[in-house]
Amino acid sequence: MSTTMYRISNSLLRFMLLFALFPAVTLAAASSTAPMDGDMAVSFNAGVINAFDDDFEDLEPVFTGTFEYYTNPRFSWRGLLGVTSFDSDLPGNPSLDVNFFTANALYNWEHGKFHPYVTGGVGVYQKDGSSNLLSRFDENVFGVNGGGGIDWYLGSRWALEFEGTFHATTGESPDTLFIGTVGAKFWF
Repeated sequence: MSTTMYRISNSLLRFMLLFALFPAVTLAAASSTAPMDGDMAVSFNAGVINAFDDDFEDLEPVFTGTFEYYTNPRFSWRGLLGVTSFDSDLPGNPSLDVNFFTANALYNWEHGKFHPYVTGGVGVYQKDGSSNLLSRFDENVFGVNGGGGIDWYLGSRWALEFEGTFHATTGESPDTLFIGTVGAKFWF
């Protein structure tokens, strides 16, 4: 191949490579819609809770709200408030109301609009039994939790959130729980 032909083909190859990479470079330079350093977020969620206990074995509704602070786009800290009520299979059909607060750390991975994450933390669980439930169920206990989920970013400042977590608490049953929720997350 002549030197002139080599230069022309080399120049054409560089131009084609630059032309092919231009959309990828442009998309990479575009600002992300995901939370950034110092962003804060709130979410509102609804779902089901299941106690791994013979006396409280039905699925029950659960409602949670969160406040989250992002130290960087991959890592955040979260406070969660939740409420639920269990109907018991014990005689007299007593109920048990549970309010809980957890403090968690979250780590997420970016996959475009989908950000899967893992979470773990500690919490305080307030159990309040109905009048026909033994008083031993009225207690404030500590617990740990862990799980994961996916944030699905649909807009510039909001996402759908799907999460599942396991909770283990001290004290009387129910002491092992699974919570699955779906909700909306808004950040600012």
